[in-house]
Amino acid sequence: MPKIRTIIVDDEFDAREGVKTLLENDAEINILGLCKNGIEAIDMINEHKVDLMFLDIQMPVVNGFEVVNSISSDRLPHIIFVTAYDQYALKAFEIHAIDYILKPFTNQRFRDSLQRAKQMIYQEKLQTEQEKLKLLSEELSGKNVQTESLIASIEEKQRLIVKERGKIHFVPMANIIWLEAYDYYVKIHVKDHFYLIRERLKKLEEKLPETTFLRIHKSSIINTNHILNIQSIESGEFSILMDNQLQLKVSRNYKEKIRHLFK
Repeated sequence: MPKIRTIIVDDEFDAREGVKTLLENDAEINILGLCKNGIEAIDMINEHKVDLMFLDIQMPVVNGFEVVNSISSDRLPHIIFVTAYDQYALKAFEIHAIDYILKPFTNQRFRDSLQRAKQMIYQEKLQTEQEKLKLLSEELSGKNVQTESLIASIEEKQRLIVKERGKIHFVPMANIIWLEAYDYYVKIHVKDHFYLIRERLKKLEEKLPETTFLRIHKSSIINTNHILNIQSIESGEFSILMDNQLQLKVSRNYKEKIRHLFK
């Protein structure tokens, strides 16, 4: 049986190294990488076939649950949460995590969890891989043929095509509050939700109507229809309050665009 391809995701160095130490002498485990944040984990899972992920929850920018929600179902690995917070256990098992290990933990507690993961992965591996390949093949063959013909009609209706978690979403431009860039990813914020996609903000900006969307920072674009108020702050700069109660600061390079709103 092939080794279990594994990644470790935690923003704390000691925590990553601790899990690595417990795994590195296991002949059944192949450690693909150690990720210090959620973005690195998403990249690793999208670039490699990962069987098992040891995942922290509280991490900056993209937390553990957001990592899970950002991965398509056909690529999502089995998950063992390793965290210092017990209040997320129910949510973890709702997304079918194999286990939820609270820090600090004993070596035996870790070994018991790992053994449970191995049994589940070995039992499901062949069947799961066949089902994933079949579903992926059906999805690609069915949707790719329709994509070009859909683009024209979608653009006419002022919607943005968003591919996330193995699905194609048609997001109305009017529902988008703002867009936030992280390296090669963009968070598209709508009310009570966001889409995380692998895309350059500059490329997405080209798809947005200039009459509605405004760049206020190298990593931020806002929908002006969702502005509640604009305040002038120190040095002639501006702060914008959006209708989701988020306060965004306008960088110096883009403050002239805000001045035009007052004309």
